[in-house]
Amino acid sequence: MNPVNPAAPGSPAAPGSPAGSATRAGSATPAAPALAVRGLSVAYGDMVAVHDATFSIAAGEACAITGPNGNGKSSLLMGIAGLIRRRGRVEIFGAVAPSGDVRWAARHGLTLVPERRQLYPGLSALDNIMLGCYCWTSSLRRARNSRPFGTAIDLFPELKGQLRQQAGTLSGGQQQMVAIMRGLASDPKILAVDEPCLGLAEAVARRVYAALAEIHEAGTTLIVVEEAPKRALTICNRRVEVRNGVVLDTP
Repeated sequence: MNPVNPAAPGSPAAPGSPAGSATRAGSATPAAPALAVRGLSVAYGDMVAVHDATFSIAAGEACAITGPNGNGKSSLLMGIAGLIRRRGRVEIFGAVAPSGDVRWAARHGLTLVPERRQLYPGLSALDNIMLGCYCWTSSLRRARNSRPFGTAIDLFPELKGQLRQQAGTLSGGQQQMVAIMRGLASDPKILAVDEPCLGLAEAVARRVYAALAEIHEAGTTLIVVEEAPKRALTICNRRVEVRNGVVLDTP
Protein backbone atom coordinates (compact mmCIF):
# COMPACT_ATOMS: atom_id res chain seq x y z
CA MET A 1 0.00 0.00 0.00
CA ASN A 2 3.04 2.20 0.16
CA PRO A 3 4.60 2.70 -3.16
CA VAL A 4 7.16 4.40 -5.42
CA ASN A 5 8.64 4.90 -8.84
CA PRO A 6 10.70 2.24 -10.58
CA ALA A 7 13.81 4.39 -10.64
CA ALA A 8 16.10 4.41 -7.62
CA PRO A 9 15.27 7.11 -5.07
CA GLY A 10 16.77 10.41 -6.04
CA SER A 11 17.71 9.25 -9.54
CA PRO A 12 17.52 11.93 -12.25
CA ALA A 13 15.32 9.88 -14.59
CA ALA A 14 11.76 9.09 -13.62
CA PRO A 15 8.73 7.87 -15.53
CA GLY A 16 6.83 10.70 -17.11
CA SER A 17 9.64 13.22 -16.69
CA PRO A 18 8.41 16.69 -17.69
CA ALA A 19 11.23 16.98 -20.21
CA GLY A 20 9.82 15.93 -23.57
CA SER A 21 11.93 14.36 -26.31
CA ALA A 22 12.80 16.59 -29.23
CA THR A 23 11.30 15.90 -32.62
CA ARG A 24 13.12 16.30 -35.94
CA ALA A 25 11.54 19.70 -36.34
CA GLY A 26 13.03 20.74 -33.00
CA SER A 27 9.73 20.93 -31.11
CA ALA A 28 9.15 19.10 -27.82
CA THR A 29 6.85 16.11 -27.48
CA PRO A 30 4.31 16.82 -24.71
CA ALA A 31 4.96 14.75 -21.59
CA ALA A 32 2.40 12.16 -20.61
CA PRO A 33 0.13 13.23 -17.73
CA ALA A 34 1.04 11.90 -14.31
CA LEU A 35 -2.32 10.12 -14.22
CA ALA A 36 -4.82 9.43 -17.00
CA VAL A 37 -8.13 7.72 -16.22
CA ARG A 38 -10.43 6.58 -19.03
CA GLY A 39 -13.83 4.97 -18.52
CA LEU A 40 -13.03 3.65 -15.05
CA SER A 41 -15.82 1.83 -13.21
CA VAL A 42 -15.80 0.13 -9.81
CA ALA A 43 -18.52 -2.19 -8.49
CA TYR A 44 -19.09 -4.23 -5.35
CA GLY A 45 -21.22 -7.10 -6.54
CA ASP A 46 -24.30 -5.52 -8.12
CA MET A 47 -23.63 -2.11 -6.58
CA VAL A 48 -21.81 0.29 -8.87
CA ALA A 49 -19.68 2.71 -6.81
CA VAL A 50 -18.00 4.55 -9.71
CA HIS A 51 -19.27 4.72 -13.27
CA ASP A 52 -17.24 5.61 -16.37
CA ALA A 53 -14.80 8.06 -14.75
CA THR A 54 -12.58 9.97 -17.18
CA PHE A 55 -10.05 12.66 -16.23
CA SER A 56 -6.32 13.33 -16.14
CA ILE A 57 -3.87 15.02 -13.79
CA ALA A 58 -0.72 16.72 -15.06
CA ALA A 59 2.68 16.09 -13.53
CA GLY A 60 3.25 18.51 -10.64
CA GLU A 61 -0.43 19.37 -10.30
CA ALA A 62 -2.40 19.33 -7.03
CA CYS A 63 -5.89 17.96 -7.57
CA ALA A 64 -8.73 17.54 -5.07
CA ILE A 65 -11.27 14.74 -5.46
CA THR A 66 -14.37 16.06 -3.71
CA GLY A 67 -17.99 15.15 -3.12
CA PRO A 68 -20.33 14.02 -0.32
CA ASN A 69 -19.58 10.91 1.73
CA GLY A 70 -20.70 7.67 0.15
CA ASN A 71 -20.55 8.97 -3.42
CA GLY A 72 -17.54 6.96 -4.59
CA LYS A 73 -14.47 9.12 -3.91
CA SER A 74 -12.52 6.46 -2.02
CA SER A 75 -13.63 3.72 -4.42
CA LEU A 76 -12.33 5.81 -7.31
CA LEU A 77 -8.96 6.27 -5.63
CA MET A 78 -8.65 2.61 -4.61
CA GLY A 79 -9.52 1.53 -8.14
CA ILE A 80 -6.84 3.81 -9.56
CA ALA A 81 -4.24 2.56 -7.06
CA GLY A 82 -5.04 -1.11 -7.76
CA LEU A 83 -6.41 -1.95 -4.32
CA ILE A 84 -9.70 -3.10 -5.83
CA ARG A 85 -10.67 -4.46 -9.24
CA ARG A 86 -11.86 -2.00 -11.82
CA ARG A 87 -12.93 -1.71 -15.43
CA GLY A 88 -11.46 0.89 -17.74
CA ARG A 89 -7.98 2.22 -18.34
CA VAL A 90 -5.51 3.83 -15.97
CA GLU A 91 -2.14 5.18 -17.09
CA ILE A 92 0.61 6.31 -14.74
CA PHE A 93 3.13 8.52 -16.58
CA GLY A 94 2.00 6.94 -19.84
CA ALA A 95 2.28 3.30 -18.73
CA VAL A 96 -0.95 1.27 -18.65
CA ALA A 97 -1.66 -0.03 -15.13
CA PRO A 98 -3.04 -3.56 -14.77
CA SER A 99 -6.25 -3.83 -12.75
CA GLY A 100 -5.98 -4.92 -9.14
CA ASP A 101 -2.18 -4.71 -8.90
CA VAL A 102 -1.25 -2.21 -6.21
CA ARG A 103 2.43 -3.22 -6.34
CA TRP A 104 2.65 -2.28 -10.00
CA ALA A 105 1.14 1.12 -9.30
CA ALA A 106 3.54 1.61 -6.40
CA ARG A 107 6.60 0.75 -8.47
CA HIS A 108 5.51 3.10 -11.23
CA GLY A 109 5.16 6.14 -9.02
CA LEU A 110 1.76 6.15 -7.27
CA THR A 111 1.62 6.06 -3.47
CA LEU A 112 -1.69 5.85 -1.61
CA VAL A 113 -2.08 7.08 1.96
CA PRO A 114 -5.34 5.25 2.78
CA GLU A 115 -8.35 6.45 4.68
CA ARG A 116 -8.08 5.77 8.44
CA ARG A 117 -4.30 5.41 8.14
CA GLN A 118 -4.11 1.56 8.14
CA LEU A 119 -0.95 1.41 10.28
CA TYR A 120 0.41 -1.67 12.00
CA PRO A 121 -0.53 -0.79 15.61
CA GLY A 122 1.93 -3.16 17.27
CA LEU A 123 4.92 -1.81 15.36
CA SER A 124 6.68 1.39 16.29
CA ALA A 125 5.94 4.56 14.35
CA LEU A 126 9.50 4.35 12.98
CA ASP A 127 8.98 0.80 11.68
CA ASN A 128 5.69 1.81 10.05
CA ILE A 129 7.49 4.62 8.24
CA MET A 130 10.30 2.27 7.25
CA LEU A 131 7.76 0.03 5.51
CA GLY A 132 7.26 2.78 2.97
CA CYS A 133 10.78 2.11 1.69
CA TYR A 134 10.03 -1.54 0.98
CA CYS A 135 8.75 -0.94 -2.54
CA TRP A 136 12.20 0.22 -3.65
CA THR A 137 14.57 -1.66 -1.31
CA SER A 138 14.56 -4.65 1.05
CA SER A 139 17.73 -3.43 2.75
CA LEU A 140 17.13 -1.84 6.14
CA ARG A 141 20.53 -0.17 6.03
CA ARG A 142 19.87 1.36 2.63
CA ALA A 143 16.41 2.50 3.73
CA ARG A 144 17.68 4.15 6.92
CA ASN A 145 20.39 6.04 5.03
CA SER A 146 18.21 7.09 2.12
CA ARG A 147 17.03 10.52 1.12
CA PRO A 148 13.31 9.51 1.02
CA PHE A 149 13.42 8.15 4.57
CA GLY A 150 15.26 11.23 5.84
CA THR A 151 12.78 13.52 4.10
CA ALA A 152 9.88 11.61 5.65
CA ILE A 153 11.33 11.79 9.16
CA ASP A 154 11.91 15.54 8.82
CA LEU A 155 8.35 16.25 7.65
CA PHE A 156 6.89 16.33 11.17
CA PRO A 157 9.75 17.25 13.56
CA GLU A 158 7.29 17.48 16.46
CA LEU A 159 6.83 13.69 16.23
CA LYS A 160 10.49 12.72 16.66
CA GLY A 161 10.06 12.02 20.36
CA GLN A 162 7.31 9.46 19.63
CA LEU A 163 8.92 7.56 16.75
CA ARG A 164 9.82 4.53 18.88
CA GLN A 165 6.37 4.39 20.42
CA GLN A 166 3.90 1.76 19.20
CA ALA A 167 1.77 3.30 16.47
CA GLY A 168 -1.43 2.07 18.10
CA THR A 169 -0.74 4.17 21.20
CA LEU A 170 -0.44 7.45 19.29
CA SER A 171 -3.26 9.97 18.95
CA GLY A 172 -5.31 10.05 15.75
CA GLY A 173 -3.45 13.12 14.53
CA GLN A 174 -0.07 11.55 15.22
CA GLN A 175 -1.11 8.38 13.41
CA GLN A 176 -2.12 10.44 10.38
CA MET A 177 1.30 12.07 10.42
CA VAL A 178 2.96 8.63 10.51
CA ALA A 179 0.81 7.45 7.59
CA ILE A 180 1.86 10.45 5.49
CA MET A 181 5.49 9.97 6.48
CA ARG A 182 5.23 6.29 5.45
CA GLY A 183 3.89 7.36 2.06
CA LEU A 184 6.68 9.91 1.61
CA ALA A 185 9.32 7.31 2.48
CA SER A 186 8.35 5.47 -0.69
CA ASP A 187 9.70 8.42 -2.72
CA PRO A 188 6.47 8.87 -4.70
CA LYS A 189 6.00 10.84 -7.88
CA ILE A 190 2.26 10.95 -7.16
CA LEU A 191 1.02 11.04 -3.57
CA ALA A 192 -2.69 10.28 -3.19
CA VAL A 193 -4.12 10.96 0.28
CA ASP A 194 -7.60 9.72 1.20
CA GLU A 195 -9.50 11.88 3.74
CA PRO A 196 -6.38 13.13 5.57
CA CYS A 197 -8.35 15.09 8.18
CA LEU A 198 -10.99 12.53 9.05
CA GLY A 199 -11.72 12.76 12.79
CA LEU A 200 -8.97 15.29 13.47
CA ALA A 201 -9.17 18.51 15.47
CA GLU A 202 -9.00 21.66 13.35
CA ALA A 203 -5.52 22.63 14.58
CA VAL A 204 -4.17 19.18 13.65
CA ALA A 205 -5.95 19.31 10.27
CA ARG A 206 -4.22 22.60 9.50
CA ARG A 207 -0.86 21.05 10.38
CA VAL A 208 -1.54 18.06 8.11
CA TYR A 209 -2.48 20.36 5.24
CA ALA A 210 0.66 22.44 5.76
CA ALA A 211 2.72 19.25 5.39
CA LEU A 212 0.83 18.25 2.22
CA ALA A 213 1.48 21.71 0.78
CA GLU A 214 5.17 21.28 1.56
CA ILE A 215 5.23 17.91 -0.25
CA HIS A 216 3.57 19.44 -3.30
CA GLU A 217 5.88 22.45 -3.34
CA ALA A 218 8.82 20.03 -3.46
CA GLY A 219 7.53 18.79 -6.83
CA THR A 220 5.33 15.79 -6.01
CA THR A 221 2.03 15.48 -7.86
CA LEU A 222 -0.68 15.56 -5.18
CA ILE A 223 -4.18 14.06 -5.10
CA VAL A 224 -6.35 14.74 -2.05
CA VAL A 225 -9.70 13.05 -1.44
CA GLU A 226 -11.69 15.43 0.71
CA GLU A 227 -15.35 15.88 1.64
CA ALA A 228 -14.79 19.60 2.24
CA PRO A 229 -13.80 21.23 -1.08
CA LYS A 230 -13.03 24.59 0.52
CA ARG A 231 -10.28 23.01 2.64
CA ALA A 232 -8.85 20.98 -0.24
CA LEU A 233 -8.70 23.99 -2.54
CA THR A 234 -6.42 25.82 -0.12
CA ILE A 235 -3.60 23.70 -1.59
CA CYS A 236 -5.12 22.23 -4.78
CA ASN A 237 -5.43 24.22 -8.00
CA ARG A 238 -8.33 22.16 -9.40
CA ARG A 239 -10.84 19.53 -8.42
CA VAL A 240 -12.62 16.45 -9.70
CA GLU A 241 -16.08 16.10 -8.20
CA VAL A 242 -17.73 12.72 -7.61
CA ARG A 243 -21.51 12.54 -7.20
CA ASN A 244 -23.46 9.30 -7.11
CA GLY A 245 -20.49 7.50 -8.63
CA VAL A 246 -20.23 9.89 -11.59
CA VAL A 247 -17.12 12.00 -12.04
CA LEU A 248 -17.46 15.68 -13.00
CA ASP A 249 -14.10 17.08 -14.07
CA THR A 250 -14.08 20.67 -12.75
CA PRO A 251 -11.48 23.28 -13.82
